[in-house]
Amino acid sequence: MTEFDILGNMEIRLIADTDFAACADTLINAFKQEPWNEEWTFENAQTRIVELMSSKMSRGYVVHDGNGIAAMCIGRIMTYTDFKELFIDEFSVHPLHQKKGIGGMLLNFAKEELRKEDVYGMVLNTVKDYPSVKFYKKNGFKILESIVMMAASFKGG
Repeated sequence: MTEFDILGNMEIRLIADTDFAACADTLINAFKQEPWNEEWTFENAQTRIVELMSSKMSRGYVVHDGNGIAAMCIGRIMTYTDFKELFIDEFSVHPLHQKKGIGGMLLNFAKEELRKEDVYGMVLNTVKDYPSVKFYKKNGFKILESIVMMAASFKGG
């Protein structure tokens, strides 16, 4: 099966400001599913997309299915010692389009676009033992055992 067969009438391209609302819808639908079970409001999801795309180093890539966004990859180009990498902040595929190869094609498109900017790596955080780990491994990502993600919460004083 070729990329054309998988995509059909879909288009992979750079994100546009006019895509933000449809990206919010994709985020809501992708993460309300198991195992995430997240409850996003449209307003909060759209605000997140706008915030992520607000930096001059922000980059976004989408798969448009003719009706909306089938998949999105949004991140920031970051410098690390002597190279640049894309830190992926949001990656999601609408549930109607999952398990069809679209996510992998979107990552490959992003890699090709990033190479044009002399960016040669991608990093991200995801939840241990979730299906996303298998997806990212399949697409060339490795678990870095030396990294620990840490968080501090300030809610409630």
